[in-house]
Amino acid sequence: MNLELITHEPTGPKKPVNLLFVHGICVGAWVWERHYLPYFAKQGYRCHAVSLRGHGKSESSKLVRMNTLSEYVEDVRQACATIKEPTVLIGHSFGGGVVQKYFQTGGAGEGMVLLASVPPYGLGLASWRTMVMNPLLWGKLAAIMTWGVATMDPNVIRKMVFSDALPGHEFVDFLARVGEPPVLASLELMGLPPLAPMPGKKSRYKVMVLGGDADMFVPETDVRWTALYYGIEAVILKDTPHAMMLEPRWQESADSLLGWLQTQFPDNKSTVSIKS
Repeated sequence: MNLELITHEPTGPKKPVNLLFVHGICVGAWVWERHYLPYFAKQGYRCHAVSLRGHGKSESSKLVRMNTLSEYVEDVRQACATIKEPTVLIGHSFGGGVVQKYFQTGGAGEGMVLLASVPPYGLGLASWRTMVMNPLLWGKLAAIMTWGVATMDPNVIRKMVFSDALPGHEFVDFLARVGEPPVLASLELMGLPPLAPMPGKKSRYKVMVLGGDADMFVPETDVRWTALYYGIEAVILKDTPHAMMLEPRWQESADSLLGWLQTQFPDNKSTVSIKS
């Protein structure tokens, strides 16, 4: 499969791990390119962002809505094989679900970072909660999944994904690049069968879970439950919405990730691959 893999080489002394960023639903590797990739490259990390098949500039042999979770896992596996070096996988939202499935199915890596991620028990609970508490919003999201992005309400997307601080022209650019939803894979991420690796010995798993208290897609409760599943404490950022990597205050989340990386993978220590 011909996949888009955007790479930024480190501009300083190289750190002991590579970073592979996996995007969320309906977007591509481009969401990482504005801020995160140059920032972490400047810190000494060799950074990569993959576009899953049918997203960004990656090809797909069928309609995006027909792609499966296992196919996206293979995309991540292919990207890791291309990198050929110790790698920490960082998944946002839908991408966090893909990353968890990758490790569940035997994928290797040095760490797993879940940013505003699909929780290990899937999205079924969140979908039900939205349907009960905000049926109008649930209906609008269901319409996008059924009929595609042509039915998208820009006002709803802005409220759900960004803060009011995002400049208007950046939101317009975001909308222009949004793609069709992967419907089958999204249904698989509802949680049956289980999508996450079983929590193992803490020494074998280096996991970070980060979210925002202003996230309307993956609320703080789900972030904390995800961290509890992996036996760690969640990092919850104040006034941070879902698309944290595109926000004007993007560096707050990047700095939290950087601090974790520096603690878990110091320059003078070797890393051990995770295998589920």
